[in-house]
Amino acid sequence: MRIAVVVHTLKMGGMERVATSLADAIVQSGNGCDLIYLKDRKVELKPNSEVPVHLFDVKRAALKKVYGPLCFIGSKILNVIFRKSNLLWFNQIEAKVFESKLKTLEVNNGVAFDLVIFRGQGTFEHVWALNDPRFVFVCENVQRKHMYKGLSRKVFHSLFDHRNVACVSNGALESFLDMAKTHSLAYKKAIMLSNPCDFNYIRESAKSKEAVHTKPYILGLGRLVHQKNFSLLIEAYAIARKTHIVKHDLLIVGSGPDESIIKKKVNELSLDEYVHFKGSTSEPFSFYKQADLYVLSSKHEGLGMVLLEALATGTKVVATDSPGGVRQIMNGELEPFLSEMTPEALAKKIAFALSFEETDSYHQDVERVLAQFDSIKVVEKYIEEFI
Repeated sequence: MRIAVVVHTLKMGGMERVATSLADAIVQSGNGCDLIYLKDRKVELKPNSEVPVHLFDVKRAALKKVYGPLCFIGSKILNVIFRKSNLLWFNQIEAKVFESKLKTLEVNNGVAFDLVIFRGQGTFEHVWALNDPRFVFVCENVQRKHMYKGLSRKVFHSLFDHRNVACVSNGALESFLDMAKTHSLAYKKAIMLSNPCDFNYIRESAKSKEAVHTKPYILGLGRLVHQKNFSLLIEAYAIARKTHIVKHDLLIVGSGPDESIIKKKVNELSLDEYVHFKGSTSEPFSFYKQADLYVLSSKHEGLGMVLLEALATGTKVVATDSPGGVRQIMNGELEPFLSEMTPEALAKKIAFALSFEETDSYHQDVERVLAQFDSIKVVEKYIEEFI
């Protein structure tokens, strides 16, 4: 059996790491896999196994068509009039390009794909004009019912009618079904199918003996964007130091457009001596392993893979009780580590987690949670549900 995994880019990010992990898991399960990305940006992540990686630069190829530049300019003009409408026009040409490139790849491989899995809405926006029963669209996050403004109904029908849809958590599925009901979508199948996590690889990669920091620390890791809510983490950390006598440093691992805003917040709260920005890395597992606590402060999460990665290395976690899939992880013995989305509440949970003495029942519950996201089981579920 041969499966293609398609993602928008291979830059540093949670969705991109999941795409490479899924490709690895497909190969480990004894199936063939190709990893395809659509945008010609710097490749920062690759599968660990020998998975062929292909760039389908659909935008550049579409612009080379005789009518491509005119359609591109026209879609931009229409986008000014009808906000977020450009994907309905130019992306139709991109879809045909993708279809042609996929067929060429199948000829070169000497075998057709049994399944083509698209990770993230920004990815399958490029191919919505194709109606291929092998396609599975994976919703990585909670749905915003009106994200396409006045064209939301039209766009959502274009994306999801007669499609196979997998949502990465129960929360993401609930939001999809709510959106589908609102817009009367006629999707083919919609199920919850968790992201894969290669725990053996994570644990082996975390064994680095080189210290990533010289003092005990709390870790915040992820893209520095509004959704991840690092400003809340900084405010909570300031309160934890002042009110709860927390002495740990705080390490921020990641990069993104909000970096200057977060650094300004650190400076305003006079925390420059204690908060350290480490940049982004494709191998964050030593940072998890050596931390005394990982904190997720997001406004919403499709699932929260970073929580699984931290738990797999043996590190305690605290998370905001945000919409999406966080509660799918933070239940049982982990539920007390959920926090309301205020600086005071998060500071209190940070202090609680740092002083928490791990028990046998706690470790058993962590293993129970992790078992739900075993990579081979996830691949088997894709095959069972969609092939």
